[in-house]
Amino acid sequence: MKRLIAPLATAALLIGLAGCVPGMPTPPSNPESGSSETGSSETGSSETGQASEETTSGPVGFGEFAQVSKDLGAKLKVSVGAPADFTPTDSLFEPERGKYVAVDAQAELLAGTVDNISDDEFTLVDSQGNRYEAATVSLDNMFLHLLTEGEPVSGKIVYDVPADATGFTVEYAPTDSQEKELGVLASWK
Repeated sequence: MKRLIAPLATAALLIGLAGCVPGMPTPPSNPESGSSETGSSETGSSETGQASEETTSGPVGFGEFAQVSKDLGAKLKVSVGAPADFTPTDSLFEPERGKYVAVDAQAELLAGTVDNISDDEFTLVDSQGNRYEAATVSLDNMFLHLLTEGEPVSGKIVYDVPADATGFTVEYAPTDSQEKELGVLASWK
């Protein structure tokens, strides 16, 4: 039996390695938190035949950084803080569902060309699976330009949720340079 398992395991390993993208780096460890950062890899194909990028591991904790790779060689380090009730001081709009919840987001360009990150790329998901898009609470929604490698930028993302919503997860699902969805590249819980 052991003689049969070893060749099968070797064959499975070789088949798995054959599907790997050459030159794709492994995600580095995050020395600040002691855990691995979330990386991305090219998997599957979309309707257009282009590879799509997906998160390779589960969510990271709120406040931790996840490293993601986008198109055109852009690599970002992104962090989202824990959701907290929020009362804007200069709001033009009142919550329609019940209350505002906000997260602090931070991003840094690690490699590649100029990139952007926007509040509409982050979705809040509650414990019941309800999904919430970023709300407009003022004319100052988060849209950050990542212009220089190593210069972090930050902003606040606000969501309109029912008053009893709990158990939040935040998902980061950007689009590429052609406005095609890349899927969820990172999530925080």
